[in-house]
Amino acid sequence: MLLAACAREPKPKSFVLATTTTVQGSGVLPMLIVEFKRDTGIDIHPLVVSSARALEFAAQHEADTTITHDAGAERRFIKANGAKLYRQFMWNDFVIVGPPNDPADVAHARSAADAFRRIHEGHRVFTSRDDQSGTNTKERAIWRAALVVPEFNPGYIKMGQPMPALLRSSSELRAYTLSDRATFEQLADNLQLRLLFAGDPFLRNTYAVILPQPSARPEAANAERFVDWLLNGRGHALLEKFEIKGKRAFQML
Repeated sequence: MLLAACAREPKPKSFVLATTTTVQGSGVLPMLIVEFKRDTGIDIHPLVVSSARALEFAAQHEADTTITHDAGAERRFIKANGAKLYRQFMWNDFVIVGPPNDPADVAHARSAADAFRRIHEGHRVFTSRDDQSGTNTKERAIWRAALVVPEFNPGYIKMGQPMPALLRSSSELRAYTLSDRATFEQLADNLQLRLLFAGDPFLRNTYAVILPQPSARPEAANAERFVDWLLNGRGHALLEKFEIKGKRAFQML
């Protein structure tokens, strides 16, 4: 009788969201998990990985929706797999951070490419995500714009770490690195790093949500409800108001 009663109990409502370490490191993911559950009773089960890996999970039908920040990888995913919905919905920016004494004089760079060129020419230590993340994709694009092969610098270190861990490593090594602004600002008080360069339009960091083509997973309907809440409901309003240390963290599209 007990087993029969348990079998009749409704299963908890949930879905799998594959998203990036910057969404978690910024504080956005914990907020979305709590507030969406409060509004709907639906649990978000997050897979926190690189943008490329998040899209792989969606392609393999192991994730019901994704939030990523790599437009090129997103376009390739849609070309290969299709999508029920693809929407860029918010943005902030990438920033170049480094040791407070700034030995490469990055603070006086004319562009992100010029900042990277100064780091390279001075053989300064630079830590790279090196993990197929959206941040890593942007980093590689800046090196290309600088006409530099970063591996020629003996101070270029491939860490293979998510953003919060990379910032802590950069702090310990007194290294330069590229970060999304929100994660850096969340951790800045505990880092020996300074924001040295920002404002280049090339550093814009745009986040997108994808609903893959309909699948047989019963959780898909819960993911659709989340995406509607995120783009058109209270989730959108929460993101508009989301602040880090009194400053708005994201701009909505």
